[in-house]
Amino acid sequence: MSKFKFSSWLSSSEGPLVVMDEAKAASWNGIDGQPSDYDLACQTRDYTSKLTVHGAGALVLADEPLQTAIATAADTLLLVRWKWADGEADVQAEVEKMDLGTVSYVEKLDVEWIDRQLVMFDAADVFDPRRCLAFVTSSRRNKILTFMYEPTPRTSLLVHAFNPF
Repeated sequence: MSKFKFSSWLSSSEGPLVVMDEAKAASWNGIDGQPSDYDLACQTRDYTSKLTVHGAGALVLADEPLQTAIATAADTLLLVRWKWADGEADVQAEVEKMDLGTVSYVEKLDVEWIDRQLVMFDAADVFDPRRCLAFVTSSRRNKILTFMYEPTPRTSLLVHAFNPF
């Protein structure tokens, strides 16, 4: 039996993804404006960063435009970004085997949300509830722990673990 429940996969149009409070996501202007919110998100050099746009906070998932899914278990929330693998079943199987106690984090970022109801969507777009992934965090305050997970030569994942504090 699987311990993780996986969302569908979200892809971007070659840019970063953003995570925002659902109630504030409509303020994101995508590629519109000078500079646009998308332009600001693309300036991110790390795997994750925080932006404040139009009075709202946003978590930017930068690096490559990777397919991303949300994996949830009883006390675990992961954003799983697929770098390479033979297929979705392989990604899910490797995440099931993952031991979060032994991974080495490459980044840590503290984020505080206004609400616990969040959405993830393509930074190039304005928010559309039909083209996003919605999820709920267990706490408004989270430490985002980022790590590379390469359990086999044929599987590479970039993972962001949400840890409440």
